[in-house]
Amino acid sequence: MIAVKDINEIRPLAEDTYAEVMQTVVEPELASVRKEGYMTFEGGRKLHYEYYLCPAAKGSIVISHGFTESAEKFREMDYYFLQAGYNVFAIDHRGHGFSSREVDDMRVAHVNRFSDYVGDFNAYVENVVRAHSGDLPLYLFSHSMGGAVAALYIQQFPDVFEKAILSSPMISPKTAGFPHWVTRAMAGAFLAVGKGKQLVFTEKGFDPDRTYENSNDTSEARFQYYYDKRKKTPEYQTDGASYNWVNESLKIIPKMLDPQNCAGVKTKVMLFQPAIDDVVEMEPQAEFVSKVPGARLVKIPASKHEIYLSVNEAMEPYLQAIFAFLAE
Repeated sequence: MIAVKDINEIRPLAEDTYAEVMQTVVEPELASVRKEGYMTFEGGRKLHYEYYLCPAAKGSIVISHGFTESAEKFREMDYYFLQAGYNVFAIDHRGHGFSSREVDDMRVAHVNRFSDYVGDFNAYVENVVRAHSGDLPLYLFSHSMGGAVAALYIQQFPDVFEKAILSSPMISPKTAGFPHWVTRAMAGAFLAVGKGKQLVFTEKGFDPDRTYENSNDTSEARFQYYYDKRKKTPEYQTDGASYNWVNESLKIIPKMLDPQNCAGVKTKVMLFQPAIDDVVEMEPQAEFVSKVPGARLVKIPASKHEIYLSVNEAMEPYLQAIFAFLAE
């Protein structure tokens, strides 16, 4: 059982003993309350999910992970949310982790339509989250690609989540230095010749020798802990986009920034930006916040794209802002 604490008492794990504490305390405690399963869709496709229930929970948090990630990557955040008294629910988006894939090449994250992510997420919320949450309020925590899923979701389903946390959301991805119109033209050319499911030529796939210095994190301990898991687990080694994924990720930008779509959002939104982001563009995030009623933008120092894998100098204000927002 994970002890519930006052939110002011929750502190990030010390970095010098991070791996040891994760392995001997956090992981065993999480495993003792974790439930896992699969949702099966038409055609036999499966969506892997997990959840953690907290006694006398004050709400349920649903996690939407980022590109080439999985629910596994958020174990530390799961732990903090449970300590704060919330149920936690998470899925592996299609083409990620242990969920079904639409391509044989495990290196490739592919989706036919970006809206498929949103549809999967809604099916999970309606059939699993609600079944175990009753009348508790629902909150959404998302990162990067999962933030794009979250943004589209709260536009399409404005009455489901009371609050949404968008951490470095992919409102507009960076595209290896190419303008978006050039990237879409190149992706379109490959789609036209039937290569939409292939790995983009600028991607090389999973690199087992990748180092912390080349990561999107500022905490070496946090980076190394999860990367060691990736090296041992093929399902976590997806590490590049298909041409169709790239095309779809650019097609959704106008939808997320459409003034009418944004104006219809009823969910209270807090968007977190890191100090440095080499993955997604920051200006469109600010534009999204300006168009969504009551949305707030919070900048976190000493962080990169994966804010939740930052040094404690960044983790402290990050967690404090999250829990204060949820408690409002």
